[in-house]
Amino acid sequence: MNRLILTLFFFAALHLHAQDPDGKDFHLDKEFPIASNGTLTLRTSDAKVSIRGTDRSNARIIIDHKVITKGIAFGEQRFDVAITPENGNLRVIEKSQSEVVGFIGYHEERYTVTIEIPNHVTVDIQGDDGDYQIYSVHGQVRMDVDDADVTLTQCKGNYFSFRIDDGDIRMDEGRGKLEVNADDTDVIVNQGAFTDIQARLDDGDFIIETTLVEIGDYDVSAQDGRIAMTILGNGGRFDIRHDDSRVKTEGNFSIVEQSEDRTRVKCGNGLAIVHINADDASIRLSTK
Repeated sequence: MNRLILTLFFFAALHLHAQDPDGKDFHLDKEFPIASNGTLTLRTSDAKVSIRGTDRSNARIIIDHKVITKGIAFGEQRFDVAITPENGNLRVIEKSQSEVVGFIGYHEERYTVTIEIPNHVTVDIQGDDGDYQIYSVHGQVRMDVDDADVTLTQCKGNYFSFRIDDGDIRMDEGRGKLEVNADDTDVIVNQGAFTDIQARLDDGDFIIETTLVEIGDYDVSAQDGRIAMTILGNGGRFDIRHDDSRVKTEGNFSIVEQSEDRTRVKCGNGLAIVHINADDASIRLSTK
């Protein structure tokens, strides 16, 4: 993610060790060992990140960081990344140092991280203010990010966990367990086959397509926004607790109970139980 600054800024001094000689241009393209079922841990900020699962037996990491400044700068900025293989796992940790008092003029930071890993590696990410593209990763995906956009494509693992504040999540498929804890975030999931959904949203949309299973555990709550669930297969009973919310159904649904603060509906003859809690959020249930 680029940062363009056209005015005078002042920064508090931070002190971290950095190995990049000049602190402005950093380039790495190197292979590192990782087990086929290991964990990739990534800690970064302000980066465009692409992670792709492949049939390779190790990890390839490409990092480019470039700072362009035109004008008058006071102090310095330094950038480094610590990469540590450990017991079949791999840790990639950004280390930055800023001793900049301020600058006048043009300041742009270009930062990209591209990683190729074996398909079934688990991905564990913590990030701030970035864009994340994840392709064909079939291990677990765990993300704790702030002000970020996340896209998962053809990821066939059985566990997805997202903690996100101010961003968007998009998945073109998913199965197993889905955990979402989000604020000011839109979550869109297509072609799901989840046995467990635990979603908590404050001021955001939760839009999902999924099949249901009888022994599944489904619990969705939203404070403000929209909950839209499309049932792709099987069915069940939906127990909806709501306050100042609108409930709409389309397709193979029938109303079991309806009152000011509770609506219970049935979808086909399925035995799954889905709990929905909404406060000032619209709810739409449909079949496909």
